[in-house]
Amino acid sequence: MTCFSGQIKEPRLPMPFTSTVRTLLFLLLSLNPLMGQDHWETAVFEDAAWSYFIGLSEPDANWMAPDYNDSSWLQALGGIGYGDGDDATEIPHTPSLYIRTRFMVPQPEVLEACLLHMDYDDGIIVYLNGSEIFRTSNLGQPGSFRAHDDGATDGHEANIYRGFPPEMYLLDQATFQSLILPGENTLAVQIQNVSANSSDLTGRFWLSFGIADASIHFQPVPEWFFHPTIFTSSHLPIMLIDTEGQTIPDEPKIHSLMRLIDNGPDELNHVSDPATGYDGHVGIEVRGATSQMFPKKQYAMETRDAEGENLNVELLGFPEENDWIVHAPYSDKTLIRNALVYTLYRKMGNYASRTRFFELMLNDEYRGVYLLLEKIKKDNARIDIATLNQDEIAGDDLTGGYIIKIDKSAGADNVDWYSAADQEGYGGVWYQYHYPGPRDIVPEQMAYIQNFMNEFEARFADDSYTNPVNGYYNHIDWEQFIDYAIIQEFAKNVDGFRLSSFIYKDKDSNDPRLHVGPPWDFNLAFGNADYYDGANPIGWYFDTNFQGDHWAIPFWWYLIWEDDTFRQAFNARWQALRQTILSESALEVTIDSLIADIGPAVERNFERWDILDQYVWPNPYIGGSYENEVEYLKDWIDARLVWMDANTTDVSVWTPDEIAPLSVYPNPFNPNQTIQIQLDPGTQASIHIHDITGRLVRRLEGYAGGAGLLHLNWDGRDDQSHLMDSGVYVLSVRSEFRQRAIKVTLLR
Repeated sequence: MTCFSGQIKEPRLPMPFTSTVRTLLFLLLSLNPLMGQDHWETAVFEDAAWSYFIGLSEPDANWMAPDYNDSSWLQALGGIGYGDGDDATEIPHTPSLYIRTRFMVPQPEVLEACLLHMDYDDGIIVYLNGSEIFRTSNLGQPGSFRAHDDGATDGHEANIYRGFPPEMYLLDQATFQSLILPGENTLAVQIQNVSANSSDLTGRFWLSFGIADASIHFQPVPEWFFHPTIFTSSHLPIMLIDTEGQTIPDEPKIHSLMRLIDNGPDELNHVSDPATGYDGHVGIEVRGATSQMFPKKQYAMETRDAEGENLNVELLGFPEENDWIVHAPYSDKTLIRNALVYTLYRKMGNYASRTRFFELMLNDEYRGVYLLLEKIKKDNARIDIATLNQDEIAGDDLTGGYIIKIDKSAGADNVDWYSAADQEGYGGVWYQYHYPGPRDIVPEQMAYIQNFMNEFEARFADDSYTNPVNGYYNHIDWEQFIDYAIIQEFAKNVDGFRLSSFIYKDKDSNDPRLHVGPPWDFNLAFGNADYYDGANPIGWYFDTNFQGDHWAIPFWWYLIWEDDTFRQAFNARWQALRQTILSESALEVTIDSLIADIGPAVERNFERWDILDQYVWPNPYIGGSYENEVEYLKDWIDARLVWMDANTTDVSVWTPDEIAPLSVYPNPFNPNQTIQIQLDPGTQASIHIHDITGRLVRRLEGYAGGAGLLHLNWDGRDDQSHLMDSGVYVLSVRSEFRQRAIKVTLLR
């Protein structure tokens, strides 16, 4: 069972406790002597037998009283409701629901504390032996009557079915001790929907007591009872968002308050510290398409002034802006795939969103490790193209700048147009207006960018698209297209080119060419997808069969990939990158530095989201631990590097001052092969032997002698002494920060 962190509401007050008070309460619960009790037990469970009345009419006025005869009510196991998929007893749609259950208390005098856990939709009034003990603020004043069809003033979504904790309320000791009876007691709840037509209604409740001595009176508490995520400080920045009682919707953005605590390098950040990074207003909404099904939500956020207008600020060292992405790594259990790709792409000399890990507190509830990203938009420090105003509808002004997105049509702000492919065997492309957005772009600008893309696509109508003069070469940012293709292929991103993909164009007077990127959304990359062969480190992603998929790679990307000139440039750039940014040693440093950035916060994240041993769509691998997830990522990348090295035109990706010379003889060979390497005397080297699929089959190690020569022998067997089949193998020689690879052929 998932370990929950509780959300506590102070009685009769509209705002929840602060995180500091919450933490102290959990400490009091755990350190029982401080509250005078010996241990905790649960008297009422959500799956107890409950009597219930469907509120299509008003129940008797004393329905909540302990002596009320509820024999005419229906009876079932809780929870009772509809619409969330987790109700043990489903009922028809109703404006309200009334439920009761009884429990025995043999010795009231041993009860020292009382705790109510609750999960509900939309509002509740809770009674203990006929007296009101808790009411949500959306059902009026305490003690007031609420009719069966008088809906809650605001909606409240149930938590547990979304992976969130139940809310928690600590009863005043004097109050509950005055209400508890020796013998039979009654817990009753009125559950009020926001409207009779609401799509869901939920009521799940637990009542637990702190017992003064070692005697046993009820049942053990739920497994999650003593396992909150207590969060007070972090080496990472801390973001605290207060929605002022509102639920964050898919859209539009709601007004909220945000504090950012970032005390600087090597300084610990405390939840109780004054804000040092930001303290002000924001607009926030849930973002994403498929990711919205995950309980750990990601958000789009705008920094705003007190009047609600956009406010450009620096956040966590990023250049001033007002649009931000609060990214929630979830299916990516390493938490670093997006940060890794964006970091590498920037190192390659291109723009990609800056990244910074932080920990999030949302309405005083710990939400885990998040990643601050820059939203993809036109900005001097982001996509640096010309501003396009609505009155710029002619001449050079009209020619830019534009940002076009290729993606699913999620969100009210997305408007697209379809461009049919004039190519047999290829589907068309759906393009979305990203900048200017659908609300800002005017008809003349729509017509221009559509005509521009039509003309670009028309260049691929026949084989002349590779013509040096009239082909596509001078109409794209050549180096950028190559780097973008490399990062997508290296990561084997199953959404690459076809989803979350951007292209853009500046004014003709600045740059008339089409640009691609920056890369976006790589959670399902580096082997983290169980479809479209995403888990397999071998094979070109461009060879994936998307037949029947509404979102396929744009046809012109396929034709560019088939161009020998482009592939040769791709190979040459790959070889150069393998010497620097994409070398094994450099990648190891980049990955390890990202993991070090997260540090001990990873433990809190996976205490909050207990998924390391669970399948989260579309995981092909379930590691059971964070260390295993990281190791899987590294192993996958190693295998991908070997395969791509072996399948580019020239796998000799070293420079003369590295390991040299390397010789193997005979080649082809059977049954043995001698490998000779020239090194500095006493240097250690290892040889990794991979088959053509990228699978590591053998490791050889040794030290160079006094003359600097290292002789190794491969007998054509793997590490388990099994004879290998005939075929091509790749020998990857590694020594300190140097590397070299060569193909050999085994004949049987």
